[in-house]
Amino acid sequence: MKHENNILSIRSGKSSPENNTFAIPMDEIKLLSSRESEGDSAIQKSNIPKGTSQRPGPIKRWLRSRYEHFEVYKSKPWNMCLLLVLGTAFALGHHLFYLMLDGKPATDQSLMLRYGTILAFCAKASLSAAAAMAFQQRAWLVIRHKMARIDTVDSIFTANTDIFSLLTWSSMRKAKIGTLIATYCWITPLVVVFTSETLYVMVGSRIENGTCPNVRTLNFANEKSVYWRTPTKIDNRFLTSVSLWNTTASGDVIDSNDPSEFDYWTGSSQQWHGMIASRVVLSNEPLIRKETSQEVCSARWNCSYVLSFIAPGYKCEELASGVNSEVRNLGQATPPFNTSVLAPLGNKTYYAKTDLGEYRDPQILSSIGGRPKQKPPYPKNLGAFRAEPIIWIGYCTVKDYSKPQPAEPGKGDWYEAYTPVIIGCEHYEINYTIRFDYVGGVQSQKILHRDYLRKVVNTTFTSKMDPDERLKDRTMAVPEKNYVYPSDIGEYRLTAAYHSLGYTLRRTLNGTTTMPHYNINSDILITPLIDRLNYLPVENFRHAIMNMYENMVLSLFSDPSFSVVSWASNGKPSGPSKGGAETAYPCRKEQYINVFSYSQTQLLAVYAASIALATAAVLLGLQAYREEGRMRDMKPSSIIAASRASNLHELGSKGDVRIGYGLVQEAGRSVRSFGVEGNVTQPQRQET
Repeated sequence: MKHENNILSIRSGKSSPENNTFAIPMDEIKLLSSRESEGDSAIQKSNIPKGTSQRPGPIKRWLRSRYEHFEVYKSKPWNMCLLLVLGTAFALGHHLFYLMLDGKPATDQSLMLRYGTILAFCAKASLSAAAAMAFQQRAWLVIRHKMARIDTVDSIFTANTDIFSLLTWSSMRKAKIGTLIATYCWITPLVVVFTSETLYVMVGSRIENGTCPNVRTLNFANEKSVYWRTPTKIDNRFLTSVSLWNTTASGDVIDSNDPSEFDYWTGSSQQWHGMIASRVVLSNEPLIRKETSQEVCSARWNCSYVLSFIAPGYKCEELASGVNSEVRNLGQATPPFNTSVLAPLGNKTYYAKTDLGEYRDPQILSSIGGRPKQKPPYPKNLGAFRAEPIIWIGYCTVKDYSKPQPAEPGKGDWYEAYTPVIIGCEHYEINYTIRFDYVGGVQSQKILHRDYLRKVVNTTFTSKMDPDERLKDRTMAVPEKNYVYPSDIGEYRLTAAYHSLGYTLRRTLNGTTTMPHYNINSDILITPLIDRLNYLPVENFRHAIMNMYENMVLSLFSDPSFSVVSWASNGKPSGPSKGGAETAYPCRKEQYINVFSYSQTQLLAVYAASIALATAAVLLGLQAYREEGRMRDMKPSSIIAASRASNLHELGSKGDVRIGYGLVQEAGRSVRSFGVEGNVTQPQRQET
């Protein structure tokens, strides 16, 4: 045939006019292994017209040089390795990107998830492409060393793109490694699926340790300086006191040089008693100003801070428990009653004496404003705080507060049901450490520590009477040197403030409950301190008393017009005004927001497995490359170049023909091509 004659003529060195335009294709030479002879290749230069320069220009030479370098690059496994490295880099970038987002506010959620998906897709594409190139090398290697039916060859070459080829048993048997690599190529999309689930949005918190501008505290020392005779205004509103005052002075101004002119305490202020204390008594909950959370924390923030301030408080101790039990003293003070007045021996289930040694009003026969009717000199102890009454309370407890108890003395289980208890409570100046929390606009507080500093009035009440009969309040206590006199203006005003607060609690608790008929002669009836089934004091009663008084004190925060309500940053009265940078106080702010949460374990595990499998595939591809001597692909040109043997026409008539790839004798020469079994020479190697 004409084509065969041309080939023969080339190999014999003869030339003809037809030979001037024919040369063996270059890709036939490239398909040869670098380890095998290229004796079947022949190249013939085309005729060049005379007088034409054979030397190309510099641009063409540069382009040809670049093309030759590219051809060399394509024949090496660098692309396969580069794609593996690139896929690993994308995987690392994906991890670092999600790590950067972890715990951050979830802004632009969909955009961040898209970025992550892009990185996952790039990693998957790179690793899959590297594995696909390795698969191609293994496919060519198998066909070069083994004979197979045409449908098996089809399956071997297309297993990574055709799922039915992958599942062909003959191809699995012939190309085990290639099948595994192809399987990896098919499952790589799962990388995108599994890694996309590793970043999700959850409710988290952002915490800042900074300052809050409107934090208030209690500073009772302000009672010493803020006084009704020299009223103080803040934002056009008067500051108020917790105390009311009488005076001995006849004019509007006290003569500091006249010892007979002074102001003295007369009672608790209406603002304190009516607006604060009486409301706390009804609920036993601290009053809270609605605007506080917004002013302190700002919108959509929670915050907390710790305050330490000095304020009054009661310290209660159990002195006796049980029928006929001995009642111990409270310090130097002797209890005014014993358990015999209480059930079951007595007929009382509640007995409180809270006014022994109480400051009496009026102190002396006086006219309007407390001005004494008699002329000076006045009694030495006029207006003096001589004793701070102890709260003495006896009450009954029962085993089960949820069941009705005997209501008539001596009947039923009367003697078995009730257990008498006696407690005593003293008024102290206490250094409180309290944490305030604002969550969702709701204030709560927890007392972290109480440091009992001193008694409000460090004396012990006695039954003796003041010898000066001009006084209506003839209370006496020891030691007399600890009396607090009006002449000690600062200390007296501070003691008066403490006494004003304690007086409200003592008046509420004073009284009795007498059986039968639950005859309650006490304001305790309107408080939560008594249950509504048996009208007995609640469990843990002494702690409930202390807690109620502390709630009263903390309720002062609800009205900043009290002089004791001050800025936590400097202790100055705050009034109703709003603070700024100068009143900032350390606080911890927290905001509940949507944040990104990154599941590192899942993403790293998926990528580690994928990269490990891709690396194994590339290493197997490199092994095939070493045996072949060059990189193979499955481009149509490569398939065509490998299918030049004329005896391949037998494939059309015999479906069970086995073919292979190797050296085929064609027209007296050896060519690299697919060929039918018996017409192909293949190198021998161990099965893989």
